[in-house]
Amino acid sequence: MPKFASKSAQAITTPRIHALIVAAGVGKRFGGSLPKQYTRIHDQTVLQHSVAALAQVAPITHCHIVIARDDDIAKTLDFALPITWVEGGAERMDSVRHGVQAIWQAGFDSADDWVLIHDAARPCVQATDVTRLIAQATQQVAGGLLAVPVRDTVKRAAVQNGQTLAAATLARSELWLAQTPQLFPIVKLLEYLQQAQTLGLGFTDEASLFEHFATQPCDYPLLVEGSHSNIKLTFAEDIVFAEAWLVHA
Repeated sequence: MPKFASKSAQAITTPRIHALIVAAGVGKRFGGSLPKQYTRIHDQTVLQHSVAALAQVAPITHCHIVIARDDDIAKTLDFALPITWVEGGAERMDSVRHGVQAIWQAGFDSADDWVLIHDAARPCVQATDVTRLIAQATQQVAGGLLAVPVRDTVKRAAVQNGQTLAAATLARSELWLAQTPQLFPIVKLLEYLQQAQTLGLGFTDEASLFEHFATQPCDYPLLVEGSHSNIKLTFAEDIVFAEAWLVHA
C-alpha cells in the first residue's frame, strides 16, 4: 500500500538532484504533424515550458533530456537550463534507462544522488509542488512522486455484446492519479531499470518499477500531493487548458 504525505511536511537536507526529462515519444493520440512536446504555447514549445518550470526549483541546475534519434528540433531550441542530450529507446522505460545511465556515466555517481524524472508533456507543473516533492521524497528509502487524489467516482468497466457497462465502483479513498516528476535514488533506480530489462518487464512509470520490486512497506514510493493543473497533454484539446494556465503561471 503506498504511503501518503501532506503538503505541510518539510525537508531536513537536500541531496544533489539530477533532472531528467523524457521527450522521445510521438504522442499519437495528440495528433498534429509534430510530436506534442514541440507544440507552441505563447511562443515557447511545450518542452521549453517544462524545462522552465524545473529551472525555478533551486536544487535543479542542469537537465538531461531524452529525445528520439531522428529528432531535428530539440537542439535548435533555447532552454532555461544547461542541457545534456540523450538518445531515447524503443519504449519509455528504455528511454529512462538511457537517461539514468547517461547521468551515471557522466560521473554523477554518488550514492546520495537522486534522479527527478519528468514528462516533457507536463508543462503546467508548479515549482512549489516540485520543491515539496524533493523535500519529502528524499527522506524516504524509495523516493516518491507527485500525485493527486481521485475526485470522481471511478467505475470498473465490462464489455458485453459490444457494449461497455459499469460493472463495479472502486473505493475512491484508495485511488490517486500518478503524475510527474517522480524522484528516486540513482543507485536503486538504475538497479531496478537494469533488472526490468533483463527480465523483459515493462512499466508505464518509474513508481510502478519500485512497486514491483518492493519487498516491504518502506520500499514503496511516497505519494506527495500535487496539483490537478499538472495535466499530461494527451489530446489536442488539452492545449486549451495549458494556454490558459500558463498565461498566469
